[in-house]
Amino acid sequence: MYKVLLVDDERLELNTLKNYVDWNKMGIGTVYTANNGLQALETAQYKKPDIVFTDIRMPVMDGIEFARQLREKDKRVKIIFLTGYDEMDFIRQAFRLSATDYILKPFLVEDIERVVKGILTSLEQEQTADHSRIHAERKIIDNIFKEDTQQAEELIRQFFAMENGKEDQFHFSVIGLYGKSGNPPEKTFFQEFPEVFYYVELQDLNLLLLKTSVECRHVAESMAAYLYRNQLNLGVVYLEGQHRLTEAGQIRSRFEKAADAAFYLDSLTPISLSTLLKVEKCGELKEEERKKLHMLRKDITVQLSHGDSQLCFERLEDYLNICMEARPSIYKNSIIRLYNHINDELVIENEELAKQYPAMRFQGKTILQLAEEANNDSQIKEGLIQYLNVILAWYCSLQENANYRVVVYVEDYIENHYMEPISVEMIASEIGLSPNYVRSIFKNGNGMTIKNYLSEYRLDKACKLLKNTSAKVSRIAQMVGYDNVSYFCAIFQKRFGKTPNEWRRGL
Repeated sequence: MYKVLLVDDERLELNTLKNYVDWNKMGIGTVYTANNGLQALETAQYKKPDIVFTDIRMPVMDGIEFARQLREKDKRVKIIFLTGYDEMDFIRQAFRLSATDYILKPFLVEDIERVVKGILTSLEQEQTADHSRIHAERKIIDNIFKEDTQQAEELIRQFFAMENGKEDQFHFSVIGLYGKSGNPPEKTFFQEFPEVFYYVELQDLNLLLLKTSVECRHVAESMAAYLYRNQLNLGVVYLEGQHRLTEAGQIRSRFEKAADAAFYLDSLTPISLSTLLKVEKCGELKEEERKKLHMLRKDITVQLSHGDSQLCFERLEDYLNICMEARPSIYKNSIIRLYNHINDELVIENEELAKQYPAMRFQGKTILQLAEEANNDSQIKEGLIQYLNVILAWYCSLQENANYRVVVYVEDYIENHYMEPISVEMIASEIGLSPNYVRSIFKNGNGMTIKNYLSEYRLDKACKLLKNTSAKVSRIAQMVGYDNVSYFCAIFQKRFGKTPNEWRRGL
């Protein structure tokens, strides 16, 4: 609804004007009053009325001077003068100040209603025209940032023809919001930040144009805090200075170039574009880094199965630090590989742990979904930590059972000594328990006998050596703990239906 300001030094006339006219019925939501021109000027500055009714003869500041100063500040406000027959000279001055209308005293309520209805019709027409113009201007600015230089030059000419402005007077600074967007900010966002007068939607990026009368960095800091409070994990990057539309293509290019580094931004801390452009992310990891990630994936999985949260998250930090040196696509792929490794080794075949899948989701999303959709690395990291914590909690609960620790010890012993002769008696002696008791605990906890588990572990290692090396079968048998190559070949064929050489040729 519209707002009206009534100005008169005569209290009776002011009260009559305020209380006897049904403003609400005409679409006026708020009525302000003032007793003189100076007071009215202060009220208008803060309340921004759409319509002003003002007397002419008043103390402190008369209506003519008030209207003159108001018009300098607000070209759109509608000003109606209340005047007597002997004040026509003042009325002529008023219309030179672009007064909208005048009403002679004494006036009737119907006179006020007639003038207001005419003004409201005019305001609605102006608003419609403004919306059309703003929509057209926004579309032109969008295209200026998206088109090539030659087309942009023509669009810039069109824009300033619509604005009736001069190019050298139109300056702006820029804030970029990085994230899975293409979506314009919400209406409440623009209410919070009136400094933003245009925005440009690009893929995974919104460019916000700001008035140069404000400190761009301070607005960016407030914006980052607002987005964080509203759980919008977007990177905030600012470009200070006074920029022109002729620089649009260059500005867009610079923000797009910084996109990889922006993925790793702390969403609560904005950064300048010039600083961000100095950060370079590699296109691929070095061989030694890939090997390190492979070892860390195995180590993280082991620490999870041991319920060791401290070592697990220390290894995870090492893993993420390596990933963060690369582009987001490599980072995401490395996270997926870690997730798949843990899932394959610990979760899929463990029915009890697999029941925890719903709790492993972060904000309803799996790690795979987060890696696909996340705006930044912090979202993926939060999801990964939640996933690992659920697995850790499950294994920690098992560790409260002494029998579980026996099972883990046997598995670790086999992993470290499978290439040597192993017997249940040897393992039981290490633990300090009887062999039969160790056999029983392991079978109940693991689901396999120690003999079968050892055999499966050795055969799995043998398959990897057959696949990845050219070593002879006799040598491979020794490397996995079998002195008798014939016995090794017999159990291999029984397990896989092929001799070791046949299995290797079938790859």
